Amino acid sequence: MTATIVKGDGWLRTLGFGSSTASYEITVRRSGADEAASSADGVLTAEVGTMVEARHARRAVLVLEDGRSVGIDIGDLTASGLAFTIRADSHRSIDIFL
Repeated sequence: MTATIVKGDGWLRTLGFGSSTASYEITVRRSGADEAASSADGVLTAEVGTMVEARHARRAVLVLEDGRSVGIDIGDLTASGLAFTIRADSHRSIDIFL
């Protein structure tokens, strides 16, 4: 298994609150050449109101530093930031991190 860490600044977008700037760190794990065996999760920080709205909705969109968007499922909100995983339907885009 290989892991790649991607850090950047982008935007966190939610349906209800709007959007705010966000800093993110994504860990991409790949088990061999099979893209289906790939996973990506991370943590981000953004304006508190936007993170709370995303946590409530449990879904959001993360716009990466290069302008590309990925759907994310939201996990816990802690002092470190908002945990997330890249949605399964976004895994086809996982190569953008490698």
